[in-house]
Amino acid sequence: MKILVDSKVLEKIISYAKAQCDNLCPEVRDPETCVLLVELCKVLKVQGPPCIKDYGGFSEEVFKKLIVDIEKRHDLSIQEFLKMMKVKGPSNLQEQIDEIDGKFALEVLKVYREYRQNRDLIVKLED
Repeated sequence: MKILVDSKVLEKIISYAKAQCDNLCPEVRDPETCVLLVELCKVLKVQGPPCIKDYGGFSEEVFKKLIVDIEKRHDLSIQEFLKMMKVKGPSNLQEQIDEIDGKFALEVLKVYREYRQNRDLIVKLED
């Protein structure tokens, strides 16, 4: 099913969603919703959520690089690092940040992969 929504209405919904980002992220966030929000912002050419600035972008490439950075920092694969965090917990702020970002990056990459495999258009603009 397709629904046509005026871009001005979408911009209002996006503005509301970004307020939720400001108030709830990163404690409460849904990777699929984040991907959809970012893709909508790109298509509508409106400012995206703050995480775009925080991560230096929001794309598969950005999150793949984030994982590589975490792996290098801890000299472990992302799976090994997250397993270690689950067992012993973070011992410093960097480990806590890397645990949160690592989990999120893996989940975001999974969302992009699923959309690509299903050949689903995330967002499409028609005049």
